[in-house]
Amino acid sequence: MISGNFKSIVEILDYRGKIEGDKKAITFLQSKDKKQEITYWELSNRAKSIAQQLKEQPDLVFGDRVLLLYPPGIEYICAFFGCLYAGIVPVPAYPPDRRNTERLMMIIKDSESKYALSNSKIVNNVKSFSEEKLLNKNGASMNRLKKIEWIATDLIDSSIIIAYDLIPIKPTDIVFLQYTSGSTGNPKGVILNNINLLNNLIAARKSFGTYSDSHVISWLPPYHDMGLIGGILQPLFSGVELTTMAPITFLKNPYIWLDEISKRKEKNIISGAPDFAYKLCTRRIPEEKLKSLDLSNWKVAFSGAEPIRKSTLDNFYEKFKKSNFSKTSFFPVYGLAEATLLVSSGKRGHEFKNITIDQEAFKNKIVKSIVNEDKNSIPFISCGTKEEDHEIYIVDPETLKICDFNRVGEIWIHGPSISKGYWRKEQLTKKVFHAYTKDNKGPFFRTGDLGFIIEDNLYISGRLKDLIIIRGKNYYPQDIEHTVQSTHESLREGCGSAFSVENNGEEELIIMQEVKREFRKKINIEEVQELVQNSIFREYQLRIKEIVFLEPSTFPKTSSGKLQRLASKKMYLDRKFTSVKPVVFFS
Repeated sequence: MISGNFKSIVEILDYRGKIEGDKKAITFLQSKDKKQEITYWELSNRAKSIAQQLKEQPDLVFGDRVLLLYPPGIEYICAFFGCLYAGIVPVPAYPPDRRNTERLMMIIKDSESKYALSNSKIVNNVKSFSEEKLLNKNGASMNRLKKIEWIATDLIDSSIIIAYDLIPIKPTDIVFLQYTSGSTGNPKGVILNNINLLNNLIAARKSFGTYSDSHVISWLPPYHDMGLIGGILQPLFSGVELTTMAPITFLKNPYIWLDEISKRKEKNIISGAPDFAYKLCTRRIPEEKLKSLDLSNWKVAFSGAEPIRKSTLDNFYEKFKKSNFSKTSFFPVYGLAEATLLVSSGKRGHEFKNITIDQEAFKNKIVKSIVNEDKNSIPFISCGTKEEDHEIYIVDPETLKICDFNRVGEIWIHGPSISKGYWRKEQLTKKVFHAYTKDNKGPFFRTGDLGFIIEDNLYISGRLKDLIIIRGKNYYPQDIEHTVQSTHESLREGCGSAFSVENNGEEELIIMQEVKREFRKKINIEEVQELVQNSIFREYQLRIKEIVFLEPSTFPKTSSGKLQRLASKKMYLDRKFTSVKPVVFFS
């Protein structure tokens, strides 16, 4: 086990490369029958080769930012550590694509990156871009891509053993910039230093139990907190083997994920994903394949990054208990980029806690527990208890008073995993990371998330900015969206939004919802809109003013797949959407 003498993750990798060099570090599944492997020594040496190339660039100095624009894979991980060896700050982002270039241009400008690292295929593609190709789908210019220097790291020779002295590192030095996915605005660069990262990695190792008998399996996008820190850095920090694959591999065939878990002989498999992935497995893996799976060694099946629904976990368990999956393996977590990753987590080896509360009381921010679920109740899954050395408070976002135990409020956090702020955004940093309560407790980081605490367990109820307030009562968009998408098979799950707009001094409910591709030409709009309207009135006593049924793949999402409710509202107000049929108004 790693002692407390290391100041950074790169020092730990260097140690493992020397002491445990022959141990397999990463297996990347390129396809069903093709994989790439690398040992700890090979990973360390390859990273040093990349670092040497970076140090030879005359205009790169300690602390400069460099973009990492790779597809998922081992080369990306080597480049990440290569930057750390060189004292350069890596800025992970999705590779250039005409769909994401606007966000990428913002990141290049904000981070002031001089260089971009990638593989030779992507580098050659960018260099050969014509003026036409340098325009994204909205006509915005991507010329900034050609103005930075590009290095194709797969062309760097790492066959020579590199003698490389580690650069002196301070605990407060920046490790990398973690750009938020931008669900409520432009991407912001979260500054993470060595203290933040090591503290969170230690906390995650304790909570998840990532020790010598573990094996981590991940298909999560490697550019964001959950995929990069939880899926890559955590196992390498803990010295256990990582098996990883591209997200598209899982999305095309969810069985591959569970099959990989099943094939591993280690007694402590750690793997997880957002709520939608468990739904996808339940829906798309056929019954006849359940006998070929043995999930008895899957000890930590974490779930986070989006609302965790009890129905999702219950349905997954009911199906895969035939494959020896245990309900005690579910491991709900809560985290966010500004807290490095992990804020709270469940208790390993125990069934997740949940609570059922009265819906009417909840509309008034009151948590009133009831025994049985019915149409007037809401089930909530606990995201566990706070991580060691951290404080969590529930605060009224308007009065800034700490809430009573049975009240819903904004989640405020303090602790060593909390970032020092956003890159080049001093005013926003002061507002968000240096908050004080009415009685002068602080400083706290304001998460913007709403929740409550019962018996030390944290429950998440929604986003403050997304909250719908109609006639003085609070409604959570994800609940309304879930109801809408459950009314008819033609409505695409996870691809719709609920929000309110003001009309003559009153807030009115609007629904924007994607239709599944196979239903776009045969959906009976009148039938579905009546089902939706009746369901929403029955559940919430609300009338919908307008429903927009969107064409497939047109609902706005972040690069990590999160809903962009504010963007969808703007799209609605600007009337810039493509509907399957004329929108449905209600008098």
